[in-house]
Amino acid sequence: MSKAFYLKMAWENLRKNKKIYVPFILTSIFTTMMLYMIIALANNSGMQNMLGGSNMVMMLNFGIVVVELFIVIFLFYTNSFLLKRRKKEFGLYSVLGMEKKHLARVIFYELLFCLVISLSCGLALGMLFDKLMFLIIVKMLETEVPLGFSISVHALIQTVQYISFVYVAMFVYALVQVSLANPIELLHSEAQAEKEPKAKWFITLLGILFLGAGYAISLTITNPIIAMVLFFVAVICVIIGTYLLFTSGSISLLKGLEKNRRYYYRTNHFLSISNMKFRMKQNAVSLANICILSTMVLVMLSTTLSLWTGMMDLTNQMIENDYTGSVTYSDFEDLPVIESAVGQFMEQEGFQPGRAKNYNGLELTMAPDGEENYRIDFSENASYYTILTQQEYNKLTDVPLDLTENEVMIAPQRGPMYDKDTIEIEGKDYRAVAGEGSAIPNANQQMINNAYVLVVAGEQQLHDMYDGALQDMKQQYPDYKLMYKYYVNIGEDNKDLDEQALAEKLDGLIQSAAAQAGMAEHSIELVRVNSKKTLLYEFRTLYAGFLFIGLFLSILFIMAMILIMYYKQISEGYEDVRRYDIMKKVGLDEKQIKKTINTQVLTVFFLPLIVAGIHICFAFPIISKLLKLLSLSNNMLFVWTTIGCFTVFSLLYILIYFVTAKAYYKIVSTKP
Repeated sequence: MSKAFYLKMAWENLRKNKKIYVPFILTSIFTTMMLYMIIALANNSGMQNMLGGSNMVMMLNFGIVVVELFIVIFLFYTNSFLLKRRKKEFGLYSVLGMEKKHLARVIFYELLFCLVISLSCGLALGMLFDKLMFLIIVKMLETEVPLGFSISVHALIQTVQYISFVYVAMFVYALVQVSLANPIELLHSEAQAEKEPKAKWFITLLGILFLGAGYAISLTITNPIIAMVLFFVAVICVIIGTYLLFTSGSISLLKGLEKNRRYYYRTNHFLSISNMKFRMKQNAVSLANICILSTMVLVMLSTTLSLWTGMMDLTNQMIENDYTGSVTYSDFEDLPVIESAVGQFMEQEGFQPGRAKNYNGLELTMAPDGEENYRIDFSENASYYTILTQQEYNKLTDVPLDLTENEVMIAPQRGPMYDKDTIEIEGKDYRAVAGEGSAIPNANQQMINNAYVLVVAGEQQLHDMYDGALQDMKQQYPDYKLMYKYYVNIGEDNKDLDEQALAEKLDGLIQSAAAQAGMAEHSIELVRVNSKKTLLYEFRTLYAGFLFIGLFLSILFIMAMILIMYYKQISEGYEDVRRYDIMKKVGLDEKQIKKTINTQVLTVFFLPLIVAGIHICFAFPIISKLLKLLSLSNNMLFVWTTIGCFTVFSLLYILIYFVTAKAYYKIVSTKP
């Protein structure tokens, strides 16, 4: 037989099986397009040269690895489904005289057609949308780049090589399947009776243990650093547990209901449980895939959108006004010199004194020891304390304090309220008063530990804490310096100044004033000026990368879900044609048959969404800890964002159901 014969036969096979091959080819085109775009973006010279582009390139390179891994797994999964659906067809060819080498040639040309279509259409669309994606990133970063159209040769070569490699691997897999197949078994594969699924209690118990372990890690971890280390362990445990419970746990549950005679021997229950056992046996892996993909989409969208929407709030917490200056110094008696130099700096730069807020204090990291005495501590359990006198605090708030010598006010900036009446700090007891800490900008917002404002009655109490902390610290770290900190927050809407130049000028004025006042050498440790605009842009460049990759991968995973759902509906449709006929022959009326099948289809279809929702609820504690590493501690923002994402995703899920269900009902309504 000539080469043209096999080419024509392969093309006719694709055309006759278009119901299952068209979605596969569309998916292959889409994944090719996505791979080209993300490689082209990661290697775009404009991306690498723009301000903040390095963070985006880092995220895009991570995305390339994820996309390539996803493509090989997903295309293999869909190709194996196609081979399974065509077993009878291959068996018929074998009976009619085609040898296995002839079948291999047909499969080769079928995959070659799919590869050529995927590369030509996918690369064309990738080149078309590559510039659009780049402009979206430029918009997210709020920067400007020259416009122009270019084709990334590197992305073109890498995409062709990788997609071709995947197709070669699929062809090798198909060869193995064909060589091991028996022609007679292939011909009668669809007519073989299904075996009764068995309950595997050990695997079910193993699934519960894996899932419980993943949930336990999320619920018990309190430290963000440990959460980052164990997050992927928890993810792997949940994935394994999900697959085991879908494949075995569901059968064990149905078997358990089957043993309950009072429940099982009712018409509706009898039919539903009997059919559901076989339905779950056939679709368990697909349902687990849908569940895992749904969970991944929800996690990516809720976290990245929370970071993006909370960006401005986070910046405002760290820098209240447009600029903040800080001076770290060692001797409290030098404060008037520093205040005078700061006033001179503001006058020279034209800053308005009425729009400036300044305060002076002490910053310590402390944790309670075994006797509940709060002492200097640098462990993972320590919290950050900004310690002010009530005179400094009252300048910044509308609700003034009136503390006695033995009282302190403790207010959380990030973390739980202090719920005790007394507190011991460096060996001295105080009566604790609850208060409000939001008036003080949280300079430690980027740190992962809890942060508090601690207000004392006067300067003497502040010095006592300084002396106690210094003595305590010298015992642990003899060379460590304990410093006071002076902050000034400046509001200037119409100024766009170089913060580095401002810091150098302020430092020069302070050092000059210190020299004139005869201050000790090196008493001024550090002078810094930060602008809200720069800080916001730093967050924007980081979070834009997370958001773009989150949206990019979510689109990819949703596309995979749609295809899995579509193939699941098709395979269920062909199986339910036979079930429909059997139930009709045993005497059930049409209305009862439709009710039974529809109930099962809906239960099976929406089970992954329900389980994904449960996964998200249990994942919330560990994800909120991870968000702390990225400076986001607003848990309510994360809660509402997650609820919003789940609601929108559920509506999309329902829409996908109605779209894919058309293929199912079209098959079921066909007379066998």
